[in-house]
Amino acid sequence: MFLKEVIYHMKNTKFNRIIIIILILCSIIFFVLQQLFFHDIHESEFLIFQDLLFLPIEILLVTFILDKVLHNREKKQRLEQLNTLIGVFFNEMGNNIITLLNPYISNLKDVQELLNIKSDWEDKDFNDTIKKIRSYSFKADYTLEELEQLKSDLLRKKTSLIQIFNNPSLFEHDTFSNMLWALYHLINELENRLDISFLPATDISHLSGDIVRAYGLLIPEWLMYMNHLKKNYPYLWSLALRSNPFAPNNSIIIK
Repeated sequence: MFLKEVIYHMKNTKFNRIIIIILILCSIIFFVLQQLFFHDIHESEFLIFQDLLFLPIEILLVTFILDKVLHNREKKQRLEQLNTLIGVFFNEMGNNIITLLNPYISNLKDVQELLNIKSDWEDKDFNDTIKKIRSYSFKADYTLEELEQLKSDLLRKKTSLIQIFNNPSLFEHDTFSNMLWALYHLINELENRLDISFLPATDISHLSGDIVRAYGLLIPEWLMYMNHLKKNYPYLWSLALRSNPFAPNNSIIIK
């Protein structure tokens, strides 16, 4: 933290001037003291030039390398915070939203086998599946009564979703942010339709597009989250695997 503060203040122009003056004065004082004690101007000149030899390297070390190390460490910490946020999202509402939306996707069975994650999956399996899901065209189908039920179910998630938007770590992950905005938009669209029982076909088609958009962005994020659990949290991975919303006859009970 100390080095981080130093580099931050170094970028402040007024602070730079003060530091420069203090450092120059210190050098002059030390030089004068050295001459008073040792009376050897030639040795001092030699040492000054010797120090100048390494000055560019020292500047490079402090200004570039050290700053980059601190930046990378800070970025790693932000990513850890973001992964925690994503974990909270899926545990508190994301998995449930997937379960809620599954019945509204009419062609889900075509890709359901792809999403039946196995315990021996590696990065390649997850990445290949994500690529296929992102290129897949989901379709929505439902009755007006089912849409009314979806509205009721999703509105219960709105407050929790808004709270996630307040987390500054969210801005580190564009695709996750886009998915949250798509979900939020879907909830707002449903909320602003006070009477769903008399919607025209054009409006139903519009809502279908909102459902498909949110769902199509949600599933790749879920797959990335599952891969993260597998690599970093084996005990959470075990539970997530057993509660996979796409696995047939899934059960969290270990048999």
